[in-house]
Amino acid sequence: MKFILFRHGHSLANQESRIVSSLEHGTKKNGGPLGTGFGLSDKGKQEVHLSATSLADHIKSYSTSTKKQTQVSILASPFKRTLETANLIHDTFQTSLDMHIPSPVQVLDLRERFFGEFEMQTPSDDLYTAVWNQDAIDPFHQKFGVESVATVTQRTTGVVRSEEQKVEEGAETFVILVSHGDALQILQTAMRGWSGDRHRQLEHLNTASWREVKWCPELAEVHRR
Repeated sequence: MKFILFRHGHSLANQESRIVSSLEHGTKKNGGPLGTGFGLSDKGKQEVHLSATSLADHIKSYSTSTKKQTQVSILASPFKRTLETANLIHDTFQTSLDMHIPSPVQVLDLRERFFGEFEMQTPSDDLYTAVWNQDAIDPFHQKFGVESVATVTQRTTGVVRSEEQKVEEGAETFVILVSHGDALQILQTAMRGWSGDRHRQLEHLNTASWREVKWCPELAEVHRR
């Protein structure tokens, strides 16, 4: 089983430099600059198509080189921007990969990290930095009413562990996890075996970018037991 982290494309929230981190605001189909909620911007849709095409090429290359039976599963946060990203990935895969691609599945635990009192505020970069500075001191903190790094770690790694239970003999499954910047940053930190206070030390995932990840050797050994 191979896990691919895929951050949503550039969104209308990114466009406004606005934090949209709650289920209430992130899943709405109204409001926002266009009155359609905080889904993808036109720039984001183009980004996702290009990135999904490169991921499809990666999967095809793997299948060709290993001659293994390959399956694809797409799991997505229920936010509008992540669901739109997941559906664009699915559409691209349908035309690029010679296999059945199941429709994306919504997974609540892949949702955005909640940023408490900064919800719907701008400018997002300054507010994120204030939270990240506290993260580097204490991954359990809930200052400003934010969801702690530890809590995000627990729910996102839980998604990975749950999927690992579904391994099928004789098939290689690519699991695409479509989520948000902080959620994916924290997840890959945990899979690397690092403490949560170090999550900003990893290379950041830009919008619509993807990265294949795996457990570090020590944790992988535990998962094989």
